[in-house]
Amino acid sequence: MTLETPDKGLVESFDIYRKRKPSVTLVVRREILEPTLFRNSNHDRAETQEFGDKLHAQVNGEKFTSKERLTGLDLLRRLDDDLVDDAYAYNEPTNLEESLNVDTVTYGLAGTGDQDFAVKSRVVEGYTYTTEEYDLMNKETRNAVHESGTMRDEKGEQSEALFDFVKVQPGNDLVHFITLEAATSEMLLYTLHNVLNTGKYGARETRTGRNVRNEILGVVLGDHDTSLSTGELLMEYHEPGDDLTDSIGSYVSEVRQSDWDVYGDIAGADPSPSWFDRMVAVAGRETDDADEILREEFESLTAAARDTFGVDND
Repeated sequence: MTLETPDKGLVESFDIYRKRKPSVTLVVRREILEPTLFRNSNHDRAETQEFGDKLHAQVNGEKFTSKERLTGLDLLRRLDDDLVDDAYAYNEPTNLEESLNVDTVTYGLAGTGDQDFAVKSRVVEGYTYTTEEYDLMNKETRNAVHESGTMRDEKGEQSEALFDFVKVQPGNDLVHFITLEAATSEMLLYTLHNVLNTGKYGARETRTGRNVRNEILGVVLGDHDTSLSTGELLMEYHEPGDDLTDSIGSYVSEVRQSDWDVYGDIAGADPSPSWFDRMVAVAGRETDDADEILREEFESLTAAARDTFGVDND
């Protein structure tokens, strides 16, 4: 890799069989910038979870992963035509040869229909919850407009159709622990890019624009599992109104294992190392050479994956 990398938390090269599981966990704050609808089984509101006497919105990690994967695929296609096969479409895999790319070897893929293959995900994004209360009474009531774009039908009569949404409001945050198991440095770079460059999540995001800002608060490296739980954090280490970085610091310090290295802005962590700052800057496309480095790294991982699976690189 052209970037400096740590000697802990990652594997040196891509392999199908993961005999060891060094791990990297990114501590991500997802700041709500605009009212955002995270709906699951209910079409008009998020699922909820109660901690203490407060109700919090609960969001499945897949809600974030799918949007971040699309950000990554868009980058791959723009960097180099050879990084993603022309026939490949997200969630519509044809065969292994056409589906093998940086995104699928990082986040995983299962063949559908007659295509019997699977690539194990290296990224784990579990459930997350709002750090502050989710107010079910705070509904947005909208009028349904007619095709004319107005509230009146072709006879001039006023529309009476209404619908309600309960959105997560600005000022609330979600903490997400994103763990990469047995990942290469290129996979970490790709995941960072996708988190830092995705800003639209939730239902109706295509019509509401940027609504979430992601910030990397810290990184945990370990020789073994470094998974952390947002539920455990909120149930046992955080109260509404508490400083979030202090709460995360208390949580990580309490559950920290002897092989962990902890860096970042959370309480008790060491200052972020230069290799990580450089990787974040490149992943965030803040440097002049970002696209060049991203292309080189992703070409290298793609070639390694194709060699491993026995897929022709030509």
